[in-house]
Amino acid sequence: MKAKFLLPFAAVFLMAGCAQIPPDAGSNPEDPYESFNRQVFYVNDQLDRKILQPVTTGYRWVVPEYARNRVSDALSNLTEPTTAANSFLQGKGNDGVTSVFRFLVNSTFGIAGLFDVAEMIGMPKKPEDFGQTLGVWGVGEGSYLVLPLLGPSGTRDMFRYPFAVATDAGTYLLHNEDWYAAVALAGVAAVDIRSGMMDKGLDDMRGNILDEYVAVRDAYRQQRRHEVADGNVSEEETLETLTPLSFDDYDDYEDEDEVADKGGSKE
Repeated sequence: MKAKFLLPFAAVFLMAGCAQIPPDAGSNPEDPYESFNRQVFYVNDQLDRKILQPVTTGYRWVVPEYARNRVSDALSNLTEPTTAANSFLQGKGNDGVTSVFRFLVNSTFGIAGLFDVAEMIGMPKKPEDFGQTLGVWGVGEGSYLVLPLLGPSGTRDMFRYPFAVATDAGTYLLHNEDWYAAVALAGVAAVDIRSGMMDKGLDDMRGNILDEYVAVRDAYRQQRRHEVADGNVSEEETLETLTPLSFDDYDDYEDEDEVADKGGSKE
């Protein structure tokens, strides 16, 4: 029995060992944990390709777009208390009040958030999380960090997750339920997020990326800087987040057979 329990963990460690680490891993001062990050990234990527992506594809095939949109709106409504709390903590009183009213309006007139009525009457959602709050307070973004299952983050942004759990309406909605109800809700949320990625064509972009790890890292850092600054980021600051690739890098990748597996063997 104990051996069977350890099998999933052994499989994860075996997958991590398949990740290829470049010799200069960790030389980037903003990514000193690159060796570890690439291993976690590879495991996350394989779990996505083998489990989450097929499940999401099936979900999109079975559930019509209209129903999927209702699921997205309901899940988004559960995060409004988190947005409201962070807006107030950042000194954005008007946005905080708007988030509170969005939650009240959508939870009632929107039928538990199934419809974004607040958006229809001129109260758009402005997502905020605790990582952004810390950034507004002057806390540096710290080192890049890839978290198991959760994906791209950082030594500052990782604190947004416990804060989100503490303030998310779903936490209190299910507080008397068994643990698997919370796991089911998290699973639905993961599929919804993955479906949104498909809508944006991110899967098609995968095939054209030389080093998916670097692309995700740069995109994440750029996005987070824009979110903390509310979009007020100069072009120079944006360019600083991009990692230049040399022709030698391209030659190394061109010789590999597993071109399609960007998130794994080519790393």
